[in-house]
Amino acid sequence: MAVMSFDAGPQTSADAPASGRKRLFHLQALRGLAASLVVLAHSTDSLAKRDLIASTYADRLGISGYFGVATFFIISGFIIFKTSAESFGQARATATFVLKRLIRIFPVYWLATAAFVALSPHRGEFTLTDILYSIFLVPHEIGAAGDMHPLVGQGWTLQYEMLFYVIFTVGLLLTRRTGIALIIAALVGLVGIGAVLMPLSATTEPLTLPQYWTRPILLLFVVGIAFGLLEKWLPVTFTVPRPFALMLAILAVWFAYSMAYPLEASRLVQFPTVLVVWLLGAAWVFVSIFGRSRGGWTEWLAERFGDASYSVYLFHTFILSVLLRLKLQDFSPLLFVAAALIASNLFGTAMYRLVERPVLRTFRRAVLKGA
Repeated sequence: MAVMSFDAGPQTSADAPASGRKRLFHLQALRGLAASLVVLAHSTDSLAKRDLIASTYADRLGISGYFGVATFFIISGFIIFKTSAESFGQARATATFVLKRLIRIFPVYWLATAAFVALSPHRGEFTLTDILYSIFLVPHEIGAAGDMHPLVGQGWTLQYEMLFYVIFTVGLLLTRRTGIALIIAALVGLVGIGAVLMPLSATTEPLTLPQYWTRPILLLFVVGIAFGLLEKWLPVTFTVPRPFALMLAILAVWFAYSMAYPLEASRLVQFPTVLVVWLLGAAWVFVSIFGRSRGGWTEWLAERFGDASYSVYLFHTFILSVLLRLKLQDFSPLLFVAAALIASNLFGTAMYRLVERPVLRTFRRAVLKGA
């Protein structure tokens, strides 16, 4: 299922300014959970391709990756609005927004792309066009699979992130009310156009740019913006009790649904599953935004992995390749999945602390000096 190629574009805690609710600890924990769902999807898919687990189980768990991606998109819409709510109508602030988004996405993504090209056994088959389109996140069909994704497959979500950033940048040039209305109208309008170009019930991947840029998944950014508006409207004293426990409960509901509901014979997640994913993803984000009380070490650990979620997301496929070469899957499929989850989060955390964070700090100092 091509939709399992996942990124979401997770952000870092540095993107969230101080507010009445201060740092959104639970949102960070949610990022960690969402990134782990993507790792789970890809690890079980690797086992199914080697006939080590039943493909039906891999497909069911694979949809969890889409759940993680949907959650990331809602988070992105919320965070982008939250951090830019006071920047509407300010040209200088708009320029700074663009630079921050480019710095946030590209340096680490380019590092992952360079590593993929250098390490891939098929690198001789990549054309210069493949590489350039991938570097700049332009949808482009690579090979015969029919999927318009970059060389780092999970980077397909970053392509939608960049489209959202472009639309949001245009909105920032206007007053807040007009700008928000334009952003929402543009996203909804694109999906409306997409329904004409390619039925929402389509079971194949979009093969043209107009089809690709108009998929319903864009509406998740609107949901995130709506949460940003809701946070401003609700009093600071509004909170959700026991948020982390509720987040785990929502995850349990999702796994129960994914294991019980009949699978769709499709390459894309279909209705009603897509609706369940969106509703549970929205519930996840809502709880994480408005939860205040902090839990024990498990929540603290999820927060740390959430800080590193972008690196986990981009580099976990390299970890899977290493584990497959070690033949761990032949010893125990369950052990392989557990090792993939643990190793991907640990390696992602190391990458975040040793590479991602220093690189972002360097670029911000060099590019945003005086901005």
